[in-house]
Amino acid sequence: MKASYEVEVKVRVRDARAMEQVILRAGGHRMNSEIQTDMYYDHPCRSFSQTDEAVRVRAREAVDNVPLSSSGHAPMELTYKGPKVDTTTKTRLEYTTGITDLDAIISILHHTGFRHVATIKKHRLFFDIKGTTVSIDDVDDVGLFIELEILAGSKRSMEAARNRVISLLQQLGLDPDSMIRESYLELYLGRAAH
Repeated sequence: MKASYEVEVKVRVRDARAMEQVILRAGGHRMNSEIQTDMYYDHPCRSFSQTDEAVRVRAREAVDNVPLSSSGHAPMELTYKGPKVDTTTKTRLEYTTGITDLDAIISILHHTGFRHVATIKKHRLFFDIKGTTVSIDDVDDVGLFIELEILAGSKRSMEAARNRVISLLQQLGLDPDSMIRESYLELYLGRAAH
């Protein structure tokens, strides 16, 4: 199993249709659209909110005629995300594996002491711009965002990937100073606390 680094930037947007047109004018190709239900769990012996880690179980549902398999992702996944490794983006180590039995994975997590923290549902519309995955995300109880992501195979390739996503963000007319480093989980929990 090879680790990858998820190099990601996120910005809040106001209008999904207008953003889609900007993406298409920038050479983006629409890929697929799906609803993702993400269930987050906390470790029994340490707080992931303090260590900046995450364990997530994700279930996907296609909302267009494009099969989920075309995205290269499994319909259900278990993911570990490590702490962020830089101060400007959401770059972090990530391990993901497809799963076939959602109930079994949830039972394993519960029986080994993991505690369910939150379930976050989002509608995502995916695009590809020259190898960069771009999504317009409508996240229940959190808001509307654009996310740009590249998977870097090593720490060495992270810097080039980071420069690429920030440059593309600027090409889309978005300000890098408005990037949000918090995950959807952090934004959701922060909103729920108020």
